Amino acid sequence: MASSTTIRRWSSVLNVLAIVAIVIISAAVVLGALFSDLPADIRSDAGVGPNSELSRAWLITIAAIGALPVAAMIYALTHVRALFARYSQGETLTPACAKHIHQIGMGLLASAMLGLVTRPIQIMLASLSNPPGERVLALGVGSADLGLVLAGGLMLTIGWVMGDAARIAEDSKSIV
Repeated sequence: MASSTTIRRWSSVLNVLAIVAIVIISAAVVLGALFSDLPADIRSDAGVGPNSELSRAWLITIAAIGALPVAAMIYALTHVRALFARYSQGETLTPACAKHIHQIGMGLLASAMLGLVTRPIQIMLASLSNPPGERVLALGVGSADLGLVLAGGLMLTIGWVMGDAARIAEDSKSIV
């Protein structure tokens, strides 16, 4: 079993990394929405040619829809950060830690589900600039989607188990 000093040290580092990840991802989403063009994979899936121009407002709308799964991931990362903050303070087997783990799972599942819905919407919106008969609605599920669902389900389940374990630990303390 890892020593509490090791857990605290690593958790402090991982807490900072989670904060850095949240800041970088948030900035990337905002800057990408404001200054980038339609991503090549969406352009290709929507059948939008390289010379086809979409208005900045339309690109921002498509990017905003694509940001929904990222927002769910940021939600999960905020709970990752909070969990590491608790671990760095020596708090491990508590209901609060279990709740953070549960919320991480919820965020991962939400990100996966939103990704499955938003991607076809983005492709459909991008293809609206195509002539009638060339508009596209593309649906797809990849192994990364399945992996995210499984990871979210795992974290959700671990959160429930940790909640039970924390309650049992508290009951044991009150008996002794």
